[in-house]
Amino acid sequence: MAGPLGGVRVVEITMFQQGPVAGTKLGDLGADVIKVEPLVGDPGRGFMRIIGTMVGLKGRNYYFEQHNRNKRSVALDLKQKRGMEIFLELIDKADVFVTNMSIEAPQKMGIGPEVLLKRKPRLIYAQASGWGRKGPDANQLSFDYTGIGRSGLMMSSGERGSPPAQVLPGLGDELGGMVCAWAVCAALYAREKTGKGQLVDTSLMGSVICMESLVLSAPAILGQEFPREIRVEAGNPIYNHYRAKDDKWFILAHLQPDRYWPNVCRALGMPELEHDPRFNSIEARGENARELIAIMDARFATKTRDQWFEIFKKEGLIYSPVQTLTEVVDDPQSLDNNYVTWFDHPVFGRTKMVGFPWDYSHTPASIRREAPELGQHTEEILLELGYNWDDITGLKTEGVIL
Repeated sequence: MAGPLGGVRVVEITMFQQGPVAGTKLGDLGADVIKVEPLVGDPGRGFMRIIGTMVGLKGRNYYFEQHNRNKRSVALDLKQKRGMEIFLELIDKADVFVTNMSIEAPQKMGIGPEVLLKRKPRLIYAQASGWGRKGPDANQLSFDYTGIGRSGLMMSSGERGSPPAQVLPGLGDELGGMVCAWAVCAALYAREKTGKGQLVDTSLMGSVICMESLVLSAPAILGQEFPREIRVEAGNPIYNHYRAKDDKWFILAHLQPDRYWPNVCRALGMPELEHDPRFNSIEARGENARELIAIMDARFATKTRDQWFEIFKKEGLIYSPVQTLTEVVDDPQSLDNNYVTWFDHPVFGRTKMVGFPWDYSHTPASIRREAPELGQHTEEILLELGYNWDDITGLKTEGVIL
């Protein structure tokens, strides 16, 4: 069954992660996504080699596979007139154009939003940049690292007083790509009502700032920084994480602490704490947090995490494991909801991939094809545009295509 975007055609010129993710999410939802690459390919094809880690399997790298599935690849030299003509023919048949080039780059190439929207007024032109179209740094280059740093994520992670937290790579780009895909879907809906396409502008910075709405609202509205926590001084000790006897961590998450405090005391096997004046109210627990957390740390170190979970379930607590990344991809909850899903990859064989954050009862998302080899579908796509084999041979001879 086709996904909700079945019948929508997307053309993208993207590289590395933010832009490719946007295209992949649209492809997961059923769109036909055509990735236009230079003859040397998206530099993301060699990304894991660039950073010196985890190249991948059988000549492919997992980074490119995850961010470019459900796409077809056409390799074009857009610096040649014939290459640009082919690209514009693709735009003529497209519903959406996606790019994460800098704001200036498409304009210099002659494919800026004014040009393509004049050529095709129904086109959704989506640009996922680093910093947005306006402001003094609109034309500055960016990567995931710069985005998460400037947007405050590194200073809202980790414990208070520590240096900027090292955030694992790709979080900003992934979010930026998802926000871009979300914006494209809204623009397609608007086009159904108005008949008009439009420019859709999203950015890495804007996406991360939006994700941090809770903590950024404090300095925005109150003029005060949202404080970074220190685990052993958490103001609400039963909204905190702890380590069990087997060195496995878990979370207690009670935002109605007075309601759940008796249950926590029973779970700890320490009913005397419930009415202890040091801990018998939100305020008292906050004032004596370090002392209470030390008591809880010592108690939780006496049993394994699974043993505690049996007790927590009996007492009706709100809890969760702190999982390793490997545990996440093996988690039955992830697999049953297709947050992590299986795919029969023609090279890797049956393998897990990060799946979909949404589900549809009638038009489900799906992985229908692996990430393409460079130019894998060039001939197929040119034939769809009306070219014949003699034309294709001539284009190869001229160096317009691979």
